Amino acid sequence: MIGLEIADIKDFTAKLFLKETFDSFEVVEAEFLTRITVSIDGHLTEPAEGEGTYAGWSTIRPLAVQVIKGKELPHSFHITFRLSDSNMEKTLQSLGQTMETAGIGSFYLNLRYTDRKITAVTGCAYRSFTMDKSLEHEWDDIVRRFLRHHQIPTTEL
Repeated sequence: MIGLEIADIKDFTAKLFLKETFDSFEVVEAEFLTRITVSIDGHLTEPAEGEGTYAGWSTIRPLAVQVIKGKELPHSFHITFRLSDSNMEKTLQSLGQTMETAGIGSFYLNLRYTDRKITAVTGCAYRSFTMDKSLEHEWDDIVRRFLRHHQIPTTEL
């Protein structure tokens, strides 16, 4: 698990809310605090065939934009992203693992905006206890590369 502070908030929020940068992620939950609080549960009530159990960011993003747009900045927000099952399988294969042998339930990326700062924290959910944290470290590196690839400068916390 790593914590990163996003250096350029304006550029990052444009990539988050107005571009497709994070559309490969699913949303576990999101909450936006403006003059009201809007909470979103990303669980799909009736997944279509081939869908996972969570809505993709591309589905939730337009709603999030409507909630936060206006003259005033939001007071805060947090979004818990999850790597989709298909992307998790591809990631594990690239690391020489399979879903069955990896013992990973999910890879997460948590974004939080508060006090005019945005932080990104990675996470892994394991299916069972393990002392081996190599996949967690690989996920941390993948997130760092993803952010660099999209020209999102960060500093480690």
